[in-house]
Amino acid sequence: MQKFEKLTILDCTLRDGGYYNNWDFDPVLVESYLASVAAAGVQVVEIGLRFTPKDKFLGPFAYSTDEMISSLPLPANITIGVMINASDILGFDGTQEAAIDSLFNVASGSPVDIVRIAAHFKEADQCGPMVSRLKALGYEIGFNLMQSAGREDEELTRLAKVVTGWGDVDILYFADSLGNMSQQEVRRIVAALKLGWDGEFGIHTHDNMGEALGNCRAAMEAGVTWLDGTIQGMGRGAGNVATENLLLEITQSGKGNFQPDALFRLAVDEFGPLRDRYCWGSNLFYRLSGHYGVHPTYVQQMLGHDRYATEEIVAAIKTLGQSGGQSFSGISLRNAVAERYCDARGRWSANGFFEGETVLLMANTPESNRHRNGLIRFIARRKPIVISLNYSDLIPADLISAYACCHPTRLVTLPDDFANLGKPLIAPMAAISETQKSKLAGIEVLDYGMAVKDATMEVSGTGCTVPDPLVAAYSLCLMAAGGAKHVLLAGFDGYSADDPRHHEMVQVFELLAKIAPDLELTAILPTSYALHQTSIYSPDI
Repeated sequence: MQKFEKLTILDCTLRDGGYYNNWDFDPVLVESYLASVAAAGVQVVEIGLRFTPKDKFLGPFAYSTDEMISSLPLPANITIGVMINASDILGFDGTQEAAIDSLFNVASGSPVDIVRIAAHFKEADQCGPMVSRLKALGYEIGFNLMQSAGREDEELTRLAKVVTGWGDVDILYFADSLGNMSQQEVRRIVAALKLGWDGEFGIHTHDNMGEALGNCRAAMEAGVTWLDGTIQGMGRGAGNVATENLLLEITQSGKGNFQPDALFRLAVDEFGPLRDRYCWGSNLFYRLSGHYGVHPTYVQQMLGHDRYATEEIVAAIKTLGQSGGQSFSGISLRNAVAERYCDARGRWSANGFFEGETVLLMANTPESNRHRNGLIRFIARRKPIVISLNYSDLIPADLISAYACCHPTRLVTLPDDFANLGKPLIAPMAAISETQKSKLAGIEVLDYGMAVKDATMEVSGTGCTVPDPLVAAYSLCLMAAGGAKHVLLAGFDGYSADDPRHHEMVQVFELLAKIAPDLELTAILPTSYALHQTSIYSPDI
């Protein structure tokens, strides 16, 4: 590999940005990206991760095979790298050396020159064999200490000495994985690592606190020579320092000969729409996650769904900060969110409310919109009890019997004249803030309680326990409690099989079948769920 003077810029857009799109980047975008970063003078491109096989679809840059990389229009003046997770190798069914051999060819026959190993502090001591095997295959090695902020000086120095003792690492990286480092902290970490390591240093910054660029500046001043960046800062959670901004900073300070202008069109015209779509970047929630030391994926997951209210996200971040949210766990997220849904007992009883009746649960979705006129004709003909899942004006209000809402964010959509509709609202009042309750003045509210508990569904007259705070789950429990005979489902379109929301609803249906086996469910509009189906246009229904 060529040696670089002064600073080395490593762009890892296709690796870190892949946390937003499952590493499935458009080939035209990739071609433009590679040409642009090469023109800007970026020396190293970390093209992606190299995962061991996973049981779900991930795009090509999650595996970054030699075959795939070789098919790309690689500029001659950039060096190609990939990243592996130490946890992936340590969890392999076999030795570390066998895991490495299953993923890597000899470097002389590979388009990859640099392999970076991302390791948590608890894993770092165990990584010697994988480092040695990669070096034996001929790769340059970067070793990346994740979540470095707040580590004691003694721990940093000790691990630096361990890495030095292996004799095979070329660049020692430290990462601001939680995005909560200060410039003073950067300088302290570098000083502690220097007591055990005298080679080149690298830094990977995150922008939760808006300090990614400032931390890179502090790192350069402390002697760090390898700097990571991504286009428009695209990366997990709040994202990283933007490569275009980093190159501007370096050129203005006279520390490197780069051409940041070569990235501007790419950043604005091609990655701008991606940023609009995925909404990475520093904001209040990421700043709070950095402040409380919470893994940014928690915020990324909550912002990726419209079910979470602002106060709910804030409360979850604080809870995770107190319960050790430094590593992401879907169960931990669910438990943190579920804290506000803790009372399965409301003040109203649904017992007998739907006894022996046919009830239509209707959600406002693409399919129900497409068949809106058919729905109106069907309701006028069959005259079922109609429960609207959350408020919508999909059909006239005089055809609706009641509105069900279990999530505080949905109360915001209630129109100011909702009370004039004369329709009751079914909702778990214990989960609703006092501010939101004030919006319900003059509205008949049927307080049916709801608690949330992982993989659990329980029903009583006054409330229910559901596995996720979904209005569909809440309403189905309401049907079981109220003694409905037949429940028709409109707007239960479903999701693709690899969408987590699909699995959430599948679990809801499975749990419901156990606690209410006699409750008949029939989808009357197209659905991807394995439900009994018919059509609103059938004369037999």
